[in-house]
Amino acid sequence: MRERLMNLMPKRFARDEDGSLTAESVLWLPVYMVFFALIVDVSLVLHGQAKAMRVAQDANRHASTAYFVSYQDLEDMVSNNINHFAPNATVTSTIGTQSVATTIELPVADLEAVGLFGRFTSLTVTVSTIHLLEI
Repeated sequence: MRERLMNLMPKRFARDEDGSLTAESVLWLPVYMVFFALIVDVSLVLHGQAKAMRVAQDANRHASTAYFVSYQDLEDMVSNNINHFAPNATVTSTIGTQSVATTIELPVADLEAVGLFGRFTSLTVTVSTIHLLEI
């Protein structure tokens, strides 16, 4: 009885189509994973840009009310706030007679998590804001 059952197993296995979807899933899984990783990296870059914009606007608001005496104080505050999520960012600030301007350049390599933009290491995200002085 056991031998007869063992002879039927390969025939039944050859006719069974329960696992036929597995092959297609295994072929498409890497494509979906790369697509998901790309979405994650793009989302993190855009989120970093939004955070940098918020930091620059807050710093310009402070500077427009004479909270900072010099542009160096303004740049130091922006650099300290951005340093934890973009350590290689460059900050340029100017305080004029009527306005204060801050420009932040963020390397994409600092903002991404997965690293799919590895080929584009020279890409930077630039955030620039201008506020009128209130004094």
